[in-house]
Amino acid sequence: MIRIRPTSPCDAPALPGIERSSGEIFRQWAGLEWIADDDVQSEERHRALIADGVAYVAALEGHEIVAFLNGTVTPDALHIWQVAVRQDQQGQGIGRQLIEAAQRHAVEHGAPSLTLTTFRDVPWNEPYYRRLGFITLDGGQLGPRLSAVLDAEKQAGLPIARRCAMRKTR
Repeated sequence: MIRIRPTSPCDAPALPGIERSSGEIFRQWAGLEWIADDDVQSEERHRALIADGVAYVAALEGHEIVAFLNGTVTPDALHIWQVAVRQDQQGQGIGRQLIEAAQRHAVEHGAPSLTLTTFRDVPWNEPYYRRLGFITLDGGQLGPRLSAVLDAEKQAGLPIARRCAMRKTR
């Protein structure tokens, strides 16, 4: 049994390890294997997002945390920065449950949509989010905020031609 709940500051130390485990799946995707060894969000970054109020974890019945989602509410959306599910728990619908929690949070805080950036051609990225109701935005639909996010990702070394921004409205 999985329980989705708001993240507490005492959860922060476990979250980088979950993100690292989650990224192991990239070892099987040509050209993106390096992501499995790339930096993850720091414990301090997690604490900041927890304080901001957009952070959820998925815990097993015994309270062991196996996944998380974090984001930021902006004037036009709740932007999801990261969804990570521990490798041994992937494929069980936990990510979907976290996205549903984010959707409820967006509604409660007056955000008209969810946004995120992700890889275009990776099955557990763009195609997965499309199945959850997200649409891929073209350049004219990005607006300044999502354009800035993609620019920052490019500066950080992500292959921008393989990235996209997506939106899900209520």
